[in-house]
Amino acid sequence: MLHEAPHSCSRQPILMSVLLVMAPLIAVTAHAHMRGMYATKAEAEKRAAQLKCKGTFAMGDMWMPCSNERALHDALQKAQ
Repeated sequence: MLHEAPHSCSRQPILMSVLLVMAPLIAVTAHAHMRGMYATKAEAEKRAAQLKCKGTFAMGDMWMPCSNERALHDALQKAQ
């Protein structure tokens, strides 16, 4: 007896639901990164002072304010 492969279209509603839930989270994260990346550590330190958080951290060749990504997201949310 041959078994048929499940149809991918039966998974589409689930995939669409997941994308609808995840899209705002992805957008918020991307927006936070665009607002929080600086070419120099000094620029990131200045922004950290404005956001009332401490420290900076490197993200590739760029610098971000606050001690880590979670602290940056929290500070950006409070600043809105």
